[in-house]
Amino acid sequence: MNHSSIEVSNKQGFVFAIGAALLFSCKPIIIKWAYGYGIDALSLMLLRMILALPVYLFIGAIIISKQKLLQQKDYLPIRHWLSAAFVGLFGYYLATFLDLKGLELANAQLERIILYAYPTLVVLLGAILFKHKVTRQQISALVLCYAGIICIFLQDLSLQGEQVIQGSLLILLSALSYSIYMLFSKKHIDRLGSLLFTCISMASATFATIIHTTLVLTFSNFDTSGWEFSKELIAIVLLLTFAATVIPSFMISEAVKRIGAANAALTGTVGPIMTSIMAVLLLGEIFTLYHGLGMILVILGVSRLKPKQPEKAVNK
Repeated sequence: MNHSSIEVSNKQGFVFAIGAALLFSCKPIIIKWAYGYGIDALSLMLLRMILALPVYLFIGAIIISKQKLLQQKDYLPIRHWLSAAFVGLFGYYLATFLDLKGLELANAQLERIILYAYPTLVVLLGAILFKHKVTRQQISALVLCYAGIICIFLQDLSLQGEQVIQGSLLILLSALSYSIYMLFSKKHIDRLGSLLFTCISMASATFATIIHTTLVLTFSNFDTSGWEFSKELIAIVLLLTFAATVIPSFMISEAVKRIGAANAALTGTVGPIMTSIMAVLLLGEIFTLYHGLGMILVILGVSRLKPKQPEKAVNK
């Protein structure tokens, strides 16, 4: 590709990443709305996944048919498909479930700021798993990020009580799971293409959610009597499914393909800001000086993780 084509691809990648960040920033607000109708985290996750699954299966089938992957002599071994499905479990099953459970206890603003800081976990995992060197700049970024998170956490703890502790831990584990997904997804996106990889990931996550729900219904006293379908709840679930799940999931995969995982993550600065604005206006959450200070520290910290050289765009 020539320089002009690469530049266009990079610009498109950043547009996809920013768009995904904006849509994902609506997710905690929509989830909080749903909880207002009495639905629990697992039921909400199951409804969202089942509604989204036909879209991913349909698009995946079109891509496979178009590329004629199954008719090629050099088609990908089944282990590559299974590996992609396994990686998808971290990003769209485990991370989602932990996030939903955390939002039952923590505010939307705290949730978004913890998830926004997941690039710091990518750095730590890279150092632990792949022996990547951690620079002084990265260390300073880690200090800024976690100082900001602690600032918001302590403020919410004083306002809400000890439930914030459990909620924050669940959301932090969600961020860790998503970091694993981001760390290992790039090679699968390069191999399969962003759209097909997303379809495989979401399909595997949906089946895992169905199995999870079946086990819970079989071995525990799972009670769904606290909520019932209404037009409002159905509208909220549809909004969560398509506006905050299907569309941004394709957008973020396309962004990673074009500009790399690190740059895609860094464009999400708009996410926590938009979430805070919507949480205050739509949910009535409190925004204090400590929330503002914490947000600034985290955004500054994540911005310091920006690579000196942009990652090479991958184009299929």
